[in-house]
Amino acid sequence: MAQAKVASGNGTPQENLDQLSEQIAVLRNDISAITQSLADLGGATKDAAMEQARAKAAQLRATGEQQYQAAHDKAEELGQQAADAVRQQPAAAVGLAVGVGFLLGFLTGRK
Repeated sequence: MAQAKVASGNGTPQENLDQLSEQIAVLRNDISAITQSLADLGGATKDAAMEQARAKAAQLRATGEQQYQAAHDKAEELGQQAADAVRQQPAAAVGLAVGVGFLLGFLTGRK
């Protein structure tokens, strides 16, 4: 980093001006280095955040697929149970379907 050279006051104005110019040049280099460090840090932080977001998205996608498969399996199981119940008691199934149809028709037809 920049280190200030204290002018002793004994030097000529040109020497003092030269020292000041040197200090400004060193300061510019330091600011440039700081700017580059901040840019590198920002890029690294952005890359880390993007990687975390990708990992979280993949995790959520896997969880969603598992839940979808579980719901699909459960729906198939319930459908199979309903089909078995209709095969075992066809008269009750028809009666239930007629009753539900009548109830839905009554509720939706009434305005």
